Amino acid sequence: MQYTIRRRSQLIALTAQMGTLTFLATAFFTVYIPETKGYFNLGETGVYISSLLLPPVWAAMAAGMGSALADIVLGYHIYAPATLIIKSAEGFLASLLVRRLSKLRLGRATGTLVLVAVPLPLAILGAVFYTGAVELYTIGGTIPTQLNAAFWILAALALAAYLAYMGLKGLSKPHLCVSFTAGGVVMVVGYFLYQQVVLGVAAFVEVPFNIMQMLVGSSIALLVERGLRAINVVKVT
Repeated sequence: MQYTIRRRSQLIALTAQMGTLTFLATAFFTVYIPETKGYFNLGETGVYISSLLLPPVWAAMAAGMGSALADIVLGYHIYAPATLIIKSAEGFLASLLVRRLSKLRLGRATGTLVLVAVPLPLAILGAVFYTGAVELYTIGGTIPTQLNAAFWILAALALAAYLAYMGLKGLSKPHLCVSFTAGGVVMVVGYFLYQQVVLGVAAFVEVPFNIMQMLVGSSIALLVERGLRAINVVKVT
């Protein structure tokens, strides 16, 4: 009984921490999308790291509450109810698959191809939708900057090279890509349906941005996972 209570208290504390991380990752850096009154953010990073560290139900709570709170704080109140449901479902599914697929055995060549598949669409979407003059909205204010296609291509190549190395050495886990992607599909489809059916806006406009969030979040989570595993923080059972 003492072990159960201690374990539950640890889960509560870690869920609160991951909810805070998700909130900060969502609210600290955003790019506003006028067509849908939505925004691009780094919140998926918090969702996927939560799925690594927490069981499905707890990951759902951290992902949903942290993301919905960010919507409220940033003034996107109309999205908050949908975000609570969609991000909770995303975190739940990603966490569930991280654990269910942990025993999945892929050959190193196949696993490496799965890992390297992440950066390719990242380069394409970045080059198409995130080039030219960009205004980055952070808690500290607005930062004008310039992005070009070369930035995204070089970033994707660097990430692909790193993931290929990790995959060939057997140091990374391809099943995480599958888990994050499945959760990301829930997020992309969920927001599409909410915007199209409930809000009545041109939801297809934001689909590339939501896919970009999934890819960026997956990439960062894959990089972080190796470090967490190295210090014995991540123990998938």
